[in-house]
Amino acid sequence: MRTIPLLSACNLLLLVSFAARAAETDPKPVQKPERIDVQLQGAPTRYMVDVERYRFGVTPSVTNAAFYPIPQDRITRADYMWVIDASNPAELAKHPNQGLYAPGNFLPVLAKYAQTGKAAWGRPIVAMLKEFHSAMRREVASNKWISEFEFAAAYVPLYRKYLISGGHLKPDDALLRDMWLYYCRNLHVWDSEPTEWRGGCHRSLPEAISKGLAAKWYPDIPEAAHWKRYSELVLADFWKYKDLPQNDTGYMLAALTSIVCNGDQWTGDDRLYTDPGMKQLWERLLVEVTPDGAVNPYGPNGGWNSGAFVTQYTMERIGAKTRDGRYRFAAHKLFNYQRYQIPADSANSYNLSPRLAALAWLFADDTVKPVEPFGGSMWNSRVEAARRPHTDKQLTERLLGNADPDASLGHVCCGWFMTGREWPNKLVMRSGWNAGDLFALVELHPTSFPANPGGIMGLDRWGSPFTQIVTSKGASAENRAIIEDVGHTVKRRLHPDITRINETWDGRPPDIRSEVTYFKETPQATYARVRVENVDGLPVVYEREFVFVKNRFLATREIVTFEESFNARVAPLWNTHNIGPQIGSHWANTFIHHPVAENLTRSAKTPPVDLLVWFAPRTDCRLQVVDRLQDDPRAVACPNQVRYVWEGTPAAGKKLVFTQVYFPHAPYKPRPTSNNPNPGVTAAYADELQATANASGIKVVRDDAEASILRLELEAGRVEWVVFNPRNSLLDLDAIQTKEPLGYWMLSQP
Repeated sequence: MRTIPLLSACNLLLLVSFAARAAETDPKPVQKPERIDVQLQGAPTRYMVDVERYRFGVTPSVTNAAFYPIPQDRITRADYMWVIDASNPAELAKHPNQGLYAPGNFLPVLAKYAQTGKAAWGRPIVAMLKEFHSAMRREVASNKWISEFEFAAAYVPLYRKYLISGGHLKPDDALLRDMWLYYCRNLHVWDSEPTEWRGGCHRSLPEAISKGLAAKWYPDIPEAAHWKRYSELVLADFWKYKDLPQNDTGYMLAALTSIVCNGDQWTGDDRLYTDPGMKQLWERLLVEVTPDGAVNPYGPNGGWNSGAFVTQYTMERIGAKTRDGRYRFAAHKLFNYQRYQIPADSANSYNLSPRLAALAWLFADDTVKPVEPFGGSMWNSRVEAARRPHTDKQLTERLLGNADPDASLGHVCCGWFMTGREWPNKLVMRSGWNAGDLFALVELHPTSFPANPGGIMGLDRWGSPFTQIVTSKGASAENRAIIEDVGHTVKRRLHPDITRINETWDGRPPDIRSEVTYFKETPQATYARVRVENVDGLPVVYEREFVFVKNRFLATREIVTFEESFNARVAPLWNTHNIGPQIGSHWANTFIHHPVAENLTRSAKTPPVDLLVWFAPRTDCRLQVVDRLQDDPRAVACPNQVRYVWEGTPAAGKKLVFTQVYFPHAPYKPRPTSNNPNPGVTAAYADELQATANASGIKVVRDDAEASILRLELEAGRVEWVVFNPRNSLLDLDAIQTKEPLGYWMLSQP
């Protein structure tokens, strides 16, 4: 590694003197930073940003390895094994006493056994399983039962499979039998008395798979017939819709783990991977992977990119089972991004987990060649999930059937039930699959927790994220307009099904409904419109229009129509880490300096990219910078908010229009022009565009309920136009006339 010699004091003084003289002869700067008074809510927190953020100049480039260090390498099983070997599995094998989480911790040893077939790796696994059995006995002695339902259910059947196929143990081995039956007989997945949960959910599926496998492997046990029947019921619960109720990157993946690892052992065939009806599930995971290989979190989640770990080995598994190379392409994107997050010499730490590399190695098939998926935008749908009291056995009988008469058996896991009705799921706007491409993920589903149809869950460019969602459940407005009943006078529009409950289990949820009313994909841009009724249970219709200009910017328009008059506060908003230093009366520069990962315990890395958040100016709105932590401690992963606030009492039928532009750009920093603190300008940006984070390049030609027209010159000489025209009126812009409902044109460029 090259080293740079330290400057002597004399040389340093000469350098400063030269810089000062040179600055005195330079032309005067174009503009000094604008000084704006912005309304602040919450603690007056300020941040010192790492100066290295500004060292790359004004042109982000994926070809500059210093700016964009995310690998783009071709991946094979050997790369997964490299991670395993780097974690020193031989040392791990010497320590089989890993407690209740031993099956997960010991996966690298399993991979080495599967690779070599050597007893030297098989013996430590047997020792680990014995220690795991002992740990379960200690847990039952102190806590009455075992509540760890996810990892043992997913991984122990894999150990059994490979130990038997490798000839190290027999199918009737007493160790495997006693250990697995002890686990199944003492498993209480909610750490409470009830067992044998129903429904296709993240607790019921692992329990049903575990007990179904026990009945299959050991048909002579007293529980065999009962467990077989219970397992079949849960399989039928899931198979009816072949979907999972959770709309998040946390709980949903917990439900997925046991299916991915042991679905073939459970059913005796590959239907859980290859059935055409399962494709909707795998495709959802595929299209949410960003061009840089990250997963934007949404709903309850474990922090930045947390869902990527399970998604990666799932993509390898589905790629191998279906022979579809698109899934392997996504898996390798995910793996390369994880390599970026942790250097090679720390391969056994966060992200490059040897446990997950072991699963990827076990599932991957190098004969399936990676194939780049469709690189355009799209939107998809999912089956609605409703939540009802999980203790109501009459509901279980009516909704699922075959309710167990035993009061302690057969409750519906988490109260989730699939209604069979499809709603829109996500709007995925993609510029392609190339490194650094602009990508956006918009929530569409009306019954999510939190409920954010129209909210931007993910926005990424050059490998840098500009969003991070709260990690918890319940209400949380995420990058969409908030609409508040200030006087608390409105009668909420709740769901007509009186058996439904909300996320806090204390009443009915709002009757939110969503639909995609327009979608058009072109090589230059994606156009979409979403309509949402009864937002947060209020008598309003919320519409959001999107013009996603590929590898340029995202423009949106939010229209709020009041169906009743009430004292309201409405504000489009953007949640972020840092706001400024460039800020105006209706715009702000923002960026996420370090995404928050691993359940809020670690800062992840990101290339340095800023995002201009621009609101079309309104005389009746004011810009606010809000400390979210004053009201919501869950927002620690994304604690600041910039919003453009309107307040009033609109008449029924009144429409409010809020237009925004989100423009990713290089970080701009004012440069000192002299080291002498004399009066006058001592620091300046290179030009007005930099001084305003490009906001000065956006002009409003028209912005009202019928149409909005924006002229953008984000770079000198490059003129772009964006049109929102829901009534298909004839509009004139320079040399173009159009009736298109949504449009983008670039009329000139430097």
